[in-house]
Formats: sequence, C-alpha cells, structure tokens
Amino acid sequence: MADLTLIIPFYNEEAYLHMAVQSIKAQGLDNTQILVVNDNPETYSQDWFDGYSLPRDVTVLHHAHNRGLSAARNTGLAAAIGEFVGFLDADDYYTTDGLAQQLHMAQETHADITHAPCYLSNFGTPAVQMLLRDRLFFTTAKSSKGLLSSEEAQFITSSWSSLYRRDFLLANDLAFDEEQQKFEDRLFVLQTITAAKSISYLGTPARVWRRRAGSISVTKTDPYIHQLQVQLLEKCLGHIRREVASGALPPRFEKRELFNSVGRLIWDMDILPALAHNPDAHYSDLGQRIQTLLGDDSFGHEIFDDPMLTHISRIGMKTKKGFISREMFFAVHKYLREGAFTQAFEVLTAAAPKPAKPMVPMTPLRKTLVLHLGMHKTGTTFIQHNLHHHRDALLRRGVLVPRTGFDDQIGRGSRVGSFPGHQGLLHALRRGEMEVWQELHREIAQSPASKVLISCENMLYPMHENRDAALAKLTSALGFFEAAEAVAVIRRPDVQIEAFWRELVSNGNPMGARSLGEFINDAAPRLTDLEGLFAPFEAAFGTPVRLLDYADATAQDKLWPAFLKLVGTDLSMPAIAAPRYPTPDRRTTQLAQLATAMGGPMAQRQAVLATLYQSMPKGTGDESGLSPAARQKILRSFEAHDPSFSASRGYAPDVAQWIDALDQGGEWTPSDSFTTADIEAVINARLFAETPQDYASNTVQSPVVETRKIYVPRRRRIRLRPWVRRLLRLR
Repeated sequence: MADLTLIIPFYNEEAYLHMAVQSIKAQGLDNTQILVVNDNPETYSQDWFDGYSLPRDVTVLHHAHNRGLSAARNTGLAAAIGEFVGFLDADDYYTTDGLAQQLHMAQETHADITHAPCYLSNFGTPAVQMLLRDRLFFTTAKSSKGLLSSEEAQFITSSWSSLYRRDFLLANDLAFDEEQQKFEDRLFVLQTITAAKSISYLGTPARVWRRRAGSISVTKTDPYIHQLQVQLLEKCLGHIRREVASGALPPRFEKRELFNSVGRLIWDMDILPALAHNPDAHYSDLGQRIQTLLGDDSFGHEIFDDPMLTHISRIGMKTKKGFISREMFFAVHKYLREGAFTQAFEVLTAAAPKPAKPMVPMTPLRKTLVLHLGMHKTGTTFIQHNLHHHRDALLRRGVLVPRTGFDDQIGRGSRVGSFPGHQGLLHALRRGEMEVWQELHREIAQSPASKVLISCENMLYPMHENRDAALAKLTSALGFFEAAEAVAVIRRPDVQIEAFWRELVSNGNPMGARSLGEFINDAAPRLTDLEGLFAPFEAAFGTPVRLLDYADATAQDKLWPAFLKLVGTDLSMPAIAAPRYPTPDRRTTQLAQLATAMGGPMAQRQAVLATLYQSMPKGTGDESGLSPAARQKILRSFEAHDPSFSASRGYAPDVAQWIDALDQGGEWTPSDSFTTADIEAVINARLFAETPQDYASNTVQSPVVETRKIYVPRRRRIRLRPWVRRLLRLR
C-alpha cells in the first residue's frame, strides 16, 4: 500500500502535464502512486507517452475511447492503492510543500476528508489569488466531527482541493457520476461531505487552479453546457433534500442549497437570456426542469441571517450582473418558479451595469480614420519608426499621424529598438484618463489633414481576457470619425506566434514566465482565427479590414512602401534605416524566460534582461523552439478557419505548402541544455540589478484578493396602525 495515490485525468494537456507531475515529485514524498488516466487514446498512444518522458514511477492508464473527466477519475480510483487519494487536473499544480503538508495532516488526523484552500491563477500569467470561498471559509487549521460540526464544508469548491481516505470512499461506495462529463465536482463534494464522519482543514493553500484557454473557468456556455449545469443543480439539490428528508441533516442545509442554486442561475450560468428568447424544445425542456427543481420553496428575509450564506451571498454587491437587491432576488426566484423567464430576465436586465459613457466628446469630425492594428512581430516597430520620421511629410500630403498618445521614447525597456507607437491612447483608455482622448480629438479637429493614421500593436487586444468589452470601449472611443477602416500586416502563424512569445519573454512580461507550449495553448486559438480578430472592427467601422502579407513585402524589402499603399497613401517616401527590434535566438530566449520567472518588479526584471542581452554572445541562427509537428498543428488550426475571409481581404497564403515543407525539411533538434556560463550570466545580471530595497523586508506578500461590499439593509421607518397608537396612549 502507498501512503497516497494522485489521480491525473489527461485529455490534451501536453503543455502542462510535466509541470503537474513535477509539482508532485517536488513534495519529497517517497511512497506515492501517481496515475495518469489517458482519456484521449485516439490522439495520445502509449508510444506518445513513452516519448513524453514522464518519470518511470508514473503509471499511465488508457481508456479505450474518450469517456469524460468523471470516468477518468473513477478509473484512477479503481486502480488506487494509496491510504489516501487525491485528484489533480493535468493543467494544475501543487504549491511548494502544499501537498506534503496536506498529506501530513491527513495522516495525523486520519480524517475522511482533508481540505486545503486553492489558488486561482490569472489568465496567461503565474500570478495567483486565493479562491474566494476558500478565503472566506477555510483559512483556519482545524479538525471537526463531520458536517454538522463544520457546516461550511457544504461550500467546499471542488473535489481536487481535498484528500480522501480511500477506505472511506470504498465503504460508502463514493465515486464520480459519469453522466456529469463537466461540473462533476460539486456533486462529489456533497456526497462525500454528507457521508464523512471527520473533516480536517489545512488552512493554507496546497494547489493552483490554472485559468487558461479552453478551461471551464474561461469557456463560454452553449446548450450542452446549460444542460449539464441544470442537471448538476438537480442532482445536488436532490441529494441534500434526501439527506434532510431522512433526518440526517436539518432543513437549513436544504435552504442553503436552494439559495445556492438560485444564485447559480442568476450569476453563473448565463442561461436566462436563452430561456427568455429561445423557444426551441431544448430550452423549453430546461425551463420546465428548472421549475420542477425550484418547486414551491420560497425564501424570507431571514435567509440573509444564515451565518453560512452571509459569506457567499452576492445580493446587494457590485457584480458583473449589476447590483441585485433582495427584492430583485425574490422577484427573479418567483418568476423562475412560475416559468416566467422573460420577466426574470427583464429584472436582471434592469440591474445590469450601464455602459460607460464615451471617453471622448462625440462631436463628429469630417475625417477618415485609418487604424493600423499591428499584429505582434509583423514589422510594426519598423513601420512606427517611419511614421515618426515622416510625420511632417505625411501631414503635407493630408495624412495626420497624431502626436497625442504617440510614445516616442525609443528603446525604453529591456531591448534596444522598441517603439511603442500610440500605446499612450490604450494606457489612457485603461486608466480612464479622459483628458488624453479629449486632446486627441482637439489635435485632429485643428489639423487640416483629411485622413488620420493611428498605429498601435496592442489595439487588437489579442490576449485580453475580456476582449469583447475592451474592443467595444476602444471602438466607442474612436466613434467621432466620419469614416474609419482598419489595416494589418499578417505573418505566417506558426512563426508569428513563437516570435510573439519570445517578445513577451524578452520584455519581462509576466506572460513570458509560462512555457512556449502553454502560451500556444492560450494564444493559438485566437491568433489563428483572423476573422475572430478583425470582425469586431469591421462591425464597428462598417468596412472590411485590409491585409498585407508580411512575407511578400519583406522578401522584396518593401515593407514601408507596401504599408503606405495599404493605408491608401501611395507616396514615394524612402524607408529610413530604423533601429531593428529583432527576435532573440532560441537560447537567449530560454535564459530570458529563466530571468523573468525569477520574479521581482517589472522595472527590475527589465533591468536584468537588458544587462543579460548586452553580456550574452549573439545567437547564430533562428531555429524554432517548436518541433515540426507542433508547427503543423498551428498551421492546421489556421487552415481550419474560413480561408475566404482573409483571401478576400488581401492575404491568401499556400498553407498546404507550408505543412508539406515541414515534412520535407531537415532534422529538427530540441533545445540544448544550459551551460554553467549561461546560468552565471543570468545570476550576474540579477545581481547587477540589485537595489537597496530588495531585501528591506523578509516577509512574503500575500496575494491580492478581491474586496467585497457587504449588504447593509436600508433603515426602514415603521408606521404603527392607528389602533395601536390609541392603545399605547391609553396605557
């Protein structure tokens, strides 16, 4: 028997699995069984896992076909030999000593369940914050005799945050419901905490839940997702109702679960718009099931005095759904029970946050905007150097390159040659600095030019988590032009995505602390979808985007004149010998990633990197860090999107030829190991950037956590009835 079995379901998390397993091995636990359950055998064979080079003591179990996350965990449970069992998603990882401490507590208390809080990482970066419910309920180490002496256990977030005594699971026939192919954790949590005779709490985080593209935490909903979500509510509430009916739990637990279910329908599921406006049979059925689920149960104001619900209630707070009062909550609950989904949706629509007022005066200007949406690593810096140099000449020909928001501090940051362009406009938009946009409006209004050219690399918001909202804010801010159109230079996607990652790494960006494989998982779905990237601008401006092929333009060394033609200014202006902003070679990028991952303030990271680049010998070649197979995967993703969209806008590469060429190319070799001199160069660069305050405090800063506004009921004036006042006067 092992001390611990860790079960890792695997579907397509090849970019993350090594880190997940390494985080287990780094705990220093000797007697641990690690099971990876392959739920995607059509794509990943045993030969693939052999080449992936997992540690020898990791066992890979293969499903015959894809069966879902619940089934994968159950397969692991059937093969487990540990005294305790834990679950780790293949794209998550344990904190330093977190799992070891959690196991030690489980062994010390011999509890049926040993829970530890969890961190949630920011999208695309290693930065973390504690899960809200964990922070509210589970930051105190303690042991309890089951749910009735530890009622907050009803709100444990997920199964993977706990270790379970295997004999306890077997004795109570506890496993995952395989009908729940997603959102399976909540039901398993309720089934285990209602059966547990003892529950322990570590009090400190043991695990990081990674937010990434394609994960539940960032994936948009669809009819299938809604079906699984409603099914989960039915099963969870049904389980608690049975426990209450049997006398095992008092009625307050049912009220809490009902309150939690209504809250999920309002805040988390995005199902009400579909129920209100989609008349098809699927949503009609879901609506009837929700009515049956909620039944005749109702709430009174006393529900808000419940000590558990006080922590999780979002009523009376500023949320993404707006400020929902108690009265609104009661109204929505009533309408849901009655099947009046249109009325329920109208209540929430009235509470929804109002759109921000435009950042700039909306006085129309009879000018035409040409917005250069600079894709990363497509010659944007070179173009902006030329725009800066030729500003006066362009103005004489009727084209204004605004000075407002144009950051001309050349070479700022860690690498020579950088040139931010109109980044100042985005910074002002993000900070809500209306004055900058007002100044832009004044500069344009006072200019005799009929055309305005704005150029900025990040205006596509390619990695913004809330991209739709950010773009809506940007296009609204640019809404004072009589006409507007967007242009962009497009580069071969496998080359562009890797170069983009190298740029993030070499600039000290927090996203550069992630591996290239992780970055591709987050970025490739968006960066290979040109229609998805540019359609919001076409919808806002009412004109198709115009695209320029980077390879064609640079092959003839005519990027600048080709760009002028693209923006409708076919003028004879010689390109200047602008400082280049080259992508670092593969070896230098890896060392820069190491330096970036060491942390520290952004300015310090950039100082370390600037020193490193000056001291490192220049690379001799530009071999990709991606294998040919990985590059082909990116190209096929690009090829899968509608080719007519980009072709009709000026970009029609032969993707099939690229893919074939990778098959016929020379042998590719992975990156070499670092030498002692390489490591010394990074260490020395860090020491050169030392400042007095670096070791001013030995305390570890806590992660930033969100603040919550507590609902305080308004003071109500009580008016006594006349007969009561008369009675009081008689006394």
